[in-house]
Amino acid sequence: MSVTKKAPQPSDRSWRSLLTSTPVRNKAAETRRGGDDLLSVTVRSKKPWFVLPPLTWFVKPRYVKTYTLDRLGTEVWDLCNGERTVEEIVDAFASVHRLTFHEARASVTGYMSELVRRGAIAIAM
Repeated sequence: MSVTKKAPQPSDRSWRSLLTSTPVRNKAAETRRGGDDLLSVTVRSKKPWFVLPPLTWFVKPRYVKTYTLDRLGTEVWDLCNGERTVEEIVDAFASVHRLTFHEARASVTGYMSELVRRGAIAIAM
């Protein structure tokens, strides 16, 4: 007789702590509004330790990355003002787009995790 194991599920505690946290924009990020509700976010990064001459003589590394956010990403960016919690942002997003809380939570938290990975926002717990 074989024993099946369930896949690990995130605990309710981790979701609650995430929902009560506050996303904060990177103060060093520069933004520029474009047409069609697009927003360009430019984030500067630190020089990696391994980028040294003579490598830099041949390859010119860029320490600036620019990300273009679509209309939905711009809405999430505008809601991340450092005062709203993730739960309030999800509620606002759900009400505007007529989604359930759980559908909006999946979309918003996925998008926020990309913004965190790219250095545009940080999550203050």
